[in-house]
Amino acid sequence: MSRLRDSSVAFARTGAHRLLSIERLFATERIAAGLEARRIGQAEPFAELVERTADKGVAGLSVADLRRLLAGIWTDRSRARLAGTIVDHALGVARRSVDRALVAAYLLDYPVDHSAFEALRAAAAVAAERHIWSWRDAGRAWRLWDGPALLGDALRDADDATLLLREAGFVNRLVDGAFVSAARADAARSMR
Repeated sequence: MSRLRDSSVAFARTGAHRLLSIERLFATERIAAGLEARRIGQAEPFAELVERTADKGVAGLSVADLRRLLAGIWTDRSRARLAGTIVDHALGVARRSVDRALVAAYLLDYPVDHSAFEALRAAAAVAAERHIWSWRDAGRAWRLWDGPALLGDALRDADDATLLLREAGFVNRLVDGAFVSAARADAARSMR
């Protein structure tokens, strides 16, 4: 039992709302049971999602499943054609959360050796330009969709690389992403 459910049940049993306390008790228990059932069967394993998508196509994907696929498909080289289809579908969805997942896949994974990389790069560039948000500005200022060279040059010359990355929009997980790693490698190569 969760603490929320326990406290809700305890509150309903106090009779604070005389006329509704029994109804609230039953409603609270039904809601808690439903939440528990959803938690248990919450998400299918990623491999099953990939298989289902490969079999049935991308048309019926929920936005959440589409974002999950964008986040994880880049490690499976055997599904390169599916990755390209997923990227094309995600670009067609034109939702901010999906566009954020496209940009994140490009910056976190930066799968340059993947056959669908060019599709991902182009989709991330379009997705970043579709909204008024920091990725539009960062993409333009740092030419992110052309690769990490400009960021690498700036990192090489920066007094404080952490501050530079933060100003460029690379915070939290993005700092440890493959795009920043490639920029750091470019900076290290040019220092030799």
